[in-house]
Amino acid sequence: MSGNPTPPVQLGEPLPHPKPAAECDVCRALVHERQVAEAQGNLSKVSDVNIELRNHPKHAGQR
Repeated sequence: MSGNPTPPVQLGEPLPHPKPAAECDVCRALVHERQVAEAQGNLSKVSDVNIELRNHPKHAGQR
């Protein structure tokens, strides 16, 4: 290979798990899904569920 090498990727600290909206059945189901994924070691699924929680309409203004 020739040319300039690409610098290494710098990752920051992971974001904390989003909190579920109070009294929201969808949020409770997503939190359960996240817990199962964590127990199975499926960190990709954990990340997907966290994104879904952050984008859930009940979280408007909680970001």
